Amino acid sequence: MEDFGEKIGTFTLVLTMLSLSSSPHPLVLILCYGIHELGHLIFAKVMKARVKHFSAGGFRLCISYDCSKIPYWKELFVCLGGIIFNLTATLVGAFLPKTEDIAFFITCNLSLGLMNLYPVGILDGGGALKSILLMLTDEDKSEKIAKGVSAIAIILLWLISIYLQLVFSSNISLLFISILLLVEMCFRM
Repeated sequence: MEDFGEKIGTFTLVLTMLSLSSSPHPLVLILCYGIHELGHLIFAKVMKARVKHFSAGGFRLCISYDCSKIPYWKELFVCLGGIIFNLTATLVGAFLPKTEDIAFFITCNLSLGLMNLYPVGILDGGGALKSILLMLTDEDKSEKIAKGVSAIAIILLWLISIYLQLVFSSNISLLFISILLLVEMCFRM
């Protein structure tokens, strides 16, 4: 599988900048991103994936790792490491005293974990899907299936975001995220 950590650079940077600019608690948001990336880092180390790069600076937290020399089931755990840490942080946050910051911490970790489960190629769910497919079939077939599922998932998210915007005049951020994912998908195909 290609170097998953380097695939998400532009999308993550834009999403992070948008999130920080609209966040009532930017430091809590940065902490949640840090928890996510720490999950990938720890799972990469435990599963013996080669960590190529880990950086934290500016408005970006990023890990780049190479899973080419480990079995696909281990790669699956590396892909899911950030999600597992975010969902664990959500549970831990539920036992902390209820404050506005803690509520935001819980919401951010839960949102970040669930959003990354979405089976889109540049998200953790897309990497996990590809790892599962590689355990079941050859690389060419896995790639085609993963791209197809990713395209359908992005288009579905885009349609849902348009529907929510038209019917409920909801927050435009989901529509923006779906458009970013569509653009990323078009450039990667």
